[in-house]
Amino acid sequence: MKPLYLALSGGGAHAAAHVGALRALDRNGIEISGVAGVSGGALAAAAWAGGADLDALIERAAGLHPWMWVRGWGGGLLSGTKLGAMIDEFLPKTSFKDLRCRLWVLATDVETGDGVVLDEGDLRDAVRASCSFPGFFPPMLLCGRRLYDGEVTEVVPVSLARKMAGENGIVVALDCNSGTKWPAAESFVAIALRAGLTLLRGRTRRELGGADLVIAPLIGESGWMRPARIPHFARAGEAAVTEALPEITRLLALRDSS
Repeated sequence: MKPLYLALSGGGAHAAAHVGALRALDRNGIEISGVAGVSGGALAAAAWAGGADLDALIERAAGLHPWMWVRGWGGGLLSGTKLGAMIDEFLPKTSFKDLRCRLWVLATDVETGDGVVLDEGDLRDAVRASCSFPGFFPPMLLCGRRLYDGEVTEVVPVSLARKMAGENGIVVALDCNSGTKWPAAESFVAIALRAGLTLLRGRTRRELGGADLVIAPLIGESGWMRPARIPHFARAGEAAVTEALPEITRLLALRDSS
């Protein structure tokens, strides 16, 4: 069997779909050799790879107030400690080397705009950096660099997963934003946001071209800041992977024609 590598997108509360996807792969005995994660995808991957109680994570996250979901470690537009506390609680392993598979976390350098791959050192700080959405969270200072949300660099880190996979690995990308239905845009702010999302989706489509398989859970009505819908998002991720299992197993079983 070929080794399987995952690319997990960001997406706020939508990223709960990754938890469901990882549970479905586990339940069906599909081994994962490595994960490239960004923002919420990095959090889901780190929790899973560290052996966290994923059911408890979903339950706790779903109980947060919508604005508390985006409150983190203080100093941004919204301050608090809720997300930071959840990262501490649900990332039981604090070192990359103690995880069940390789994990690369993508963040972005504030000064240069370059992507920064974190795969050693403090796992919790790496995830905080990748989740530091500009304007809501302050950048994380790591290794002398100010880092924030990895989605600024790549929404779905397919290129990282491909680099990790090498010539023989299979890359499956999970995009938890494509299968969403956005509400009607009426106000000036909503229209401006929709324009930005349209540009983001165009960039995401280009990124996804490097994957062997793309899975887009049917999120339904968008809710990246609606924690109450997190259990639904998790179920959507689980259902999407379950449906894709025949193709995943087919890809993993392909022999190298060379």
